[in-house]
Amino acid sequence: MRRLALVVGIIAALGLGAMPSAVAANPGAVHFTFTESFTDGDFCGTGQAVDTTITVKGTEFLAPNQPVDSRAVSQVTVVYTNPDNQATVLRRAAGPVSDTTISGDPEGLHTVETTVRGLAGLLRTADGVVLLGAGYLVLHEVFDGEEFVSREIVVNKGPHPNAESDLALFCEVTTAALGLT
Repeated sequence: MRRLALVVGIIAALGLGAMPSAVAANPGAVHFTFTESFTDGDFCGTGQAVDTTITVKGTEFLAPNQPVDSRAVSQVTVVYTNPDNQATVLRRAAGPVSDTTISGDPEGLHTVETTVRGLAGLLRTADGVVLLGAGYLVLHEVFDGEEFVSREIVVNKGPHPNAESDLALFCEVTTAALGLT
């Protein structure tokens, strides 16, 4: 989920004209596009299956020219479909995301500061937009190795209701829109 969150970041302009040439050097980038489909047999803990298709177009900067460990800009589209009734929910995200380890050992317990700008999440059902997260968001996420432990919002400039609900709002809205009981 952490990598998907990284990919869910998005679109920024970076002015390098006034920076020293060593800092403004080409950061090296990998452009990527991928689509993956799978079935989640226990979507949001409902015990019911949901078909999911994820499409990501993005750029990952291999040597970010900012004081961060990783930086990416992406556009993400996720389609959730209930195979029993064909109801769908569309999720979109776009913008830049960066991660910086701010304490601890990445192999053990550590804290990562994740910064998201842009469209953190738009959730759309057949009835229209039901959830919007946009603006500027800084999170402190604690991991034990690769295992997620906890998340704290440090800066919240914009509506980010899903992040404020510790991601519970996503399951509440999506399961209702898909007709899951």
